[in-house]
Amino acid sequence: MISGILLAAGESKRMGGAFKPLMKWGTTTVIGTCIKALKKTRLDEIIVVLGHREADVRSSLAGSGVNYAINPDYKKGMISSVKTGIALASSQTEAFLVALVDQPMISSEIINRLVIIHGDNPDSKITVPVYNGKHGHPIIFSKDYEPEIMGLDDNSPEGLRALLNRHREDITEVEIESSVILEDIDTPEDYARFAKPMEPVYEYHKWHP
Repeated sequence: MISGILLAAGESKRMGGAFKPLMKWGTTTVIGTCIKALKKTRLDEIIVVLGHREADVRSSLAGSGVNYAINPDYKKGMISSVKTGIALASSQTEAFLVALVDQPMISSEIINRLVIIHGDNPDSKITVPVYNGKHGHPIIFSKDYEPEIMGLDDNSPEGLRALLNRHREDITEVEIESSVILEDIDTPEDYARFAKPMEPVYEYHKWHP
């Protein structure tokens, strides 16, 4: 069993006043697109970690069938949200896929490739997508690393990179033919580059699968 954890608790401080998860993306929203991709994969459960404006996001996702983990310490950064998601995961899970709401460009095909490779290899410990030699997201961690992740410093600027660096010999690299695994949408400029079709920046509050 692999649990998908979508990190969506941040404040979108670099997005020029817009709130990233609820910005329009195609016929739905940024977060709606991420969830749609996750739901088309072999993941056994999807946990969305929320913090800033969590009520607004939950309202927009009504009927989506995901589980919510609320991070009261979201201002501490990504590691606190990873811990919050792991804490809510099923006791039956064997691994955690950590995905970012910053990456609505990541397709279900990319996610499924990682899930299948990790799940089909009994020796898989950490599965990471790679493009041109560079590691990207999403990343899958075996449950064996849960105690180490839960012990990471929430304020560390290294985040999960610290764990990856300590366990390089445990990483299975999966070659991906697209640079989207390295990209994210942090600024209005990023949004303008990646959003398809091109849409004005505004918030959209209804879940569309």
